[in-house]
Amino acid sequence: MNKKRWALVVLIAIVVFGYLKLFYKTYSTAVVTGSADCIIAIDVKRITNTVIWNTITTPSQWKKISFSAGSKNEVSWKDMIDIPDYVLAFHVKEQPLNTWYLVLNIKDEKDFAKGLQVYHFEKLDSNSYTSKDYALTFFRNGDKILLTNSTSENNANLLQVANKLFVQKNYIAKQTLEKALTAKSHLAVYIASNNFLAEPAVISGNFDKNTIEITCTATQKKQFTFSANNFDCNSTSLCTLAFTQPSDAVFSLLSNTDKSNISKALSQDIDSVFLPTNKNYNLGISAIKTRTDSAISYTYDNDFNKIEKTVVNTVQEPDFNFAITGDSVSNIYNYWQHNNKLEPTAAGQLFTSMPFVKSYCTKESETTLNITAANYQPVSIDRNIQAVLFFKLMLTKIPKDLLRYLPAGIVKAVANLESIQLTINKKNNQLYFECILQKQKNDLPIIKL
Repeated sequence: MNKKRWALVVLIAIVVFGYLKLFYKTYSTAVVTGSADCIIAIDVKRITNTVIWNTITTPSQWKKISFSAGSKNEVSWKDMIDIPDYVLAFHVKEQPLNTWYLVLNIKDEKDFAKGLQVYHFEKLDSNSYTSKDYALTFFRNGDKILLTNSTSENNANLLQVANKLFVQKNYIAKQTLEKALTAKSHLAVYIASNNFLAEPAVISGNFDKNTIEITCTATQKKQFTFSANNFDCNSTSLCTLAFTQPSDAVFSLLSNTDKSNISKALSQDIDSVFLPTNKNYNLGISAIKTRTDSAISYTYDNDFNKIEKTVVNTVQEPDFNFAITGDSVSNIYNYWQHNNKLEPTAAGQLFTSMPFVKSYCTKESETTLNITAANYQPVSIDRNIQAVLFFKLMLTKIPKDLLRYLPAGIVKAVANLESIQLTINKKNNQLYFECILQKQKNDLPIIKL
């Protein structure tokens, strides 16, 4: 065989190996139980390929790549278990909403045993182990483990799912699982039909160097009606939130506990504000403004002479306007007056439900009611959005000292994001969801973990 043929054989072998390593993917239905009502499918190879390509096309980040190996004595999850082509996490019907499961294969027995010590797993019984430090529990069946984020106190839930998978061999239908896998996205979430959905829905998530995009088309049941509206807004405002009045059926999805929690957060009884005859709501926060506020106090010297003391405080307040549009604004306005939510002042009707931000309530017309910050400056309108719900947050406009109130992990993860935008609209009597996370204009990763 001459050199050209050898070179061709080698080239074909490299191409085949590259295809199998980077693109060829397999999956098994035996890792998801038939009683799953929600499945998260993470396409590991698609994510790996995108990260590799983004790195190759961003030379400024090459110097940060480290090829150094860790200590031989260190053991991580990737040493303990095989990473499948698709990571398939699932939720089971009638179990707590925050309880999820994942089936994995043990990669190396010695490393797995070491890992149990590293991650502080304790043995519950002959098959179950739990780690209080990491809030993880798993059931072992041969070379497979069923991992859950449920605590050991709820071990009955884990045993129930393990019995369905390993004993009853009750697996998800291939056609159902393929609905998530054929989405051809970095991440897909399959949601079975339920009290709200007339048909199963699939949420797709994709990312590149500059954006993360999440989309979903859902068919809701007929009793859940939605209306769209044209909203005016300013594209550079710190925050915009606009939505139409939810129908009675949609509003009924909130439990009494949910309503109570929202009412406490807003210092308002939401049943008295979100009335059926309202049409829509529009909140615009142009910026967080800083102002100085002085307070006078008095102290006394040794001779009991009064000494005046002035304390100057720096206060950060949102520059906002919240508008309610509909036929019920007079009822809302009268309700607030009757319940002492409005206090007459020389500057207008002070809205007392916002104690941390001085704001005023104004009934602009029989169909429009505004709550406006005292420092509000009207902004120009440069965008019109048709939507059931529209939300946009400019993260780069949030003062850094206010971010300290968020968990450090979240602040670090979103540090390079410029904006988050969510739109819900109607298309052919279906709901279309779109969420876009936009990166700042630089060569840094879009999300830093």
